[in-house]
Amino acid sequence: MSEVTDDDLVPTIDEFRPVVLRVLADGVPRRSSEIRELAADAAGLSEAARSQLLASGQRRYYNRVGWACSALNLAGLLTRPRRGTYAITENGKTVDARGLSSYSESDMLEWPDWVRYQQEISDRRAARTVGSAVAVIDEEESVDPIEGVEGLVSSYNSEVETKLRRRLQESTPEFFEKAVIELLWAMGYGGSHGEKKHVGKSGDGGIDGIISQDALGLTNVYVQAKRYADTSIVGSPEIRNFIGALDSHGATLGVFITTSRFVAAAVATATAYRHGRIVLIDGVKLTSLMLDYGVAVQKYREFTMFEIDEDFFDGEA
Repeated sequence: MSEVTDDDLVPTIDEFRPVVLRVLADGVPRRSSEIRELAADAAGLSEAARSQLLASGQRRYYNRVGWACSALNLAGLLTRPRRGTYAITENGKTVDARGLSSYSESDMLEWPDWVRYQQEISDRRAARTVGSAVAVIDEEESVDPIEGVEGLVSSYNSEVETKLRRRLQESTPEFFEKAVIELLWAMGYGGSHGEKKHVGKSGDGGIDGIISQDALGLTNVYVQAKRYADTSIVGSPEIRNFIGALDSHGATLGVFITTSRFVAAAVATATAYRHGRIVLIDGVKLTSLMLDYGVAVQKYREFTMFEIDEDFFDGEA
């Protein structure tokens, strides 16, 4: 396998998007590995192009086809019927019928799903920079290299958080319930001697999970998890039902988590709860916490930056 040369022989991500739609146009769901090879064939990649590597060691066309599939899925042009598998949607067929040679992120703004995705990323980036030292990159302005790297990492992680929220919305309710219990456990709610329990479908009065914070179970945190689409917003009735479930257990601590968001009335209802405390976590906060505590994500890349060791030169004559 040859090293990457100075000449980039592989189509761009923008150029691969129409190719991916073309190889999936027959409506047959295909695994990512098959899509990569079909796209490479359809694009007429030479052996030299297929052999080009990124610095990470991954084949360059693997990377670009993967990013193309991911973006098309987020725009609603592909669907993911099961893990590692993609299928074209009716909107995807519409774009394929145009016979495009390139399809950029700006072009995809014609699709509401992509607009919402980009808006959420923008909102997350803005929230990260408020009151922080993270640099906003301006091509015409000199930026401290460290601040520049931190800004790029923050921006990339905002995209990961947004994609993670979408994946959680695509998961089963049971999977989502278990995921939020794992998050709370990772955050230390179980202490050193507690235990976690997924209740879910057992019909335990609207409670999806229980985390005991001590060995005797004297202090428990009760969890309600709602895997909602963006069109379904948690209102005060859901919070009142949760309060009823807490009261029936004699509980004083509750956490209500959703992939969507809460209306103002729901927040007010939770705040007014007098028998204890209810914490509300919406989809944006949820996925931010999942990155902070390493739940459902893994480290992708680490970079090392060097500086001169002045101590080394202390003995210089």
